[in-house]
Amino acid sequence: NPSDKEYDKQDCERKAFTRLAARLKQDFPRLPILILADGLYPYEGFFMTCKSNNWSYIVTFKEGNLPTIWEETRELQVYQTENHHHEVIMRPDGNTEERHYHWVTGMDYHGYRLNWLECQETITKNKGSKEVEEAQCTFTHITDLPIGTSNIILTSRTGRLRWKIENEGFNTLKKGGYEMEHKYSRVNYQASKNYYQLMQMAYLINQLMVISIHFQANYLKGKNHQTLKSLWQDLIAAMKWAELDEARLQRMKTEKIQFRYVT
Repeated sequence: NPSDKEYDKQDCERKAFTRLAARLKQDFPRLPILILADGLYPYEGFFMTCKSNNWSYIVTFKEGNLPTIWEETRELQVYQTENHHHEVIMRPDGNTEERHYHWVTGMDYHGYRLNWLECQETITKNKGSKEVEEAQCTFTHITDLPIGTSNIILTSRTGRLRWKIENEGFNTLKKGGYEMEHKYSRVNYQASKNYYQLMQMAYLINQLMVISIHFQANYLKGKNHQTLKSLWQDLIAAMKWAELDEARLQRMKTEKIQFRYVT
């Protein structure tokens, strides 16, 4: 948004991407980048930016986006019937994950080479002698990466990581106690920006601590363990009222500590 005048609404996300892409390329000219994006991004300008920067992408592809590509996909599926893969995973908890993959390669959109892939997933939960089948989920993407039987699972799984960013990242920051929706400065954008960056650092440290073997074994073990929220409340209280032992902190700085994480 412009810093020197008033505005009525947020700037267009696509325009913001164009500006961000230019900055990324300038700051990291040789960095290999794979962009994961939602259904807003399958358009010619996005493909042009990625191609000119030598970046790759896996983008969520919804029905109605790029109608000519959807039409070509349906036509080519008849001729590329060998492009399918099936996997069944038996989980330790007795549940079953079944996935059917289909893909179409070699489509042209205004000079940009596109490949289409789809994953139909069904999860069956076992409850004793009964089986409860969950509703089927379908994940569809387009990419400029070459795809085939050897990498279709990894490509589809990678494309779905965008959902994790949205729901396990932003959603946690909004509703998981970080209060990201709160406006911490009404007059200074830089202050809000600084707070957000510190919040991201804190969230990263939080995630690394929670998945450590030490934390899992000592704080999240057993049926009646404390919740993460209550643990953080205790930690905040200690930071407010406990007296720090400076000598102990100095000793800890010189000690080498190894962190191990759950898989």
